[in-house]
Amino acid sequence: MAASLRHIAHFQKALLVSRSAPRLSTIVRATSTLNDGASKVPDHSMHFKLERLWAVGMLPILPASYFVHGPVMDAILTVALTLHIHWGIHGVVYDYARPYVIGEAAAKAAHIGVYVITGLLLAGLLHFNTNDVGITKAFELVFSL
Repeated sequence: MAASLRHIAHFQKALLVSRSAPRLSTIVRATSTLNDGASKVPDHSMHFKLERLWAVGMLPILPASYFVHGPVMDAILTVALTLHIHWGIHGVVYDYARPYVIGEAAAKAAHIGVYVITGLLLAGLLHFNTNDVGITKAFELVFSL
């Protein structure tokens, strides 16, 4: 019984100490306001919102591309898909190809690779639209199988 009471008293004391101690969020907030240049963390919330809005804006484009064929719809779909895929690959590389994880040179190569992949994707889709049936007609051919 006495051991149980000591355990409860110890728990209450620890609870009181934790309530009076400064929270980690206030410590982080206080240290992140220093203007030393090293503590600046970029805010990607606007970029994330723009990506989500772009993805929602693409929702009517995909079904419309099944019914509306032509070079204008092909161009709209090419730009929308290329930008959407670029932002996705860029997000993955930005999150996982950090210099302190894979090294400075490999991180720089990964970031350059994102733009190379995007350029190749855009060139390939534009080539497919101009020298073949186009994306919208290809959708129709695939769904007619």
